[in-house]
Amino acid sequence: MIMKTIEVPVYVADEFNRPLVHPSKKSNAVDLGIERVYRLINEALKGIDWPDWDVGERRYHSPNDNEPYGFERVGDKFYIYAEERGWRSAIAIFKDDHMAAKYFVWLVSKGTREINWELFLDMEP
Repeated sequence: MIMKTIEVPVYVADEFNRPLVHPSKKSNAVDLGIERVYRLINEALKGIDWPDWDVGERRYHSPNDNEPYGFERVGDKFYIYAEERGWRSAIAIFKDDHMAAKYFVWLVSKGTREINWELFLDMEP
């Protein structure tokens, strides 16, 4: 993936450049927590076939794959995009996986679904 620099206020850059952390001190805690968030998104969006959606580079997705909304992690940030004719357009960039997931579910479900954060607690490190 090619990366480019954009201009943002210093406080934004400082926040976005911090590494992701998890309350657990396990070495893979961040990755395990994010995998749970992907699964929670999938659970919240079950049964929604339109618009199409894709989470974590096709780990979880709607039945079709025609110009989906997408949610992906790139480094320590979470991107929400819309794909059209093979080109992705950024809709939002988040530092926090929970905020990104809430927004993504709201966007795809048109405000009709929410994440049940009490599910899959056994996946937390």
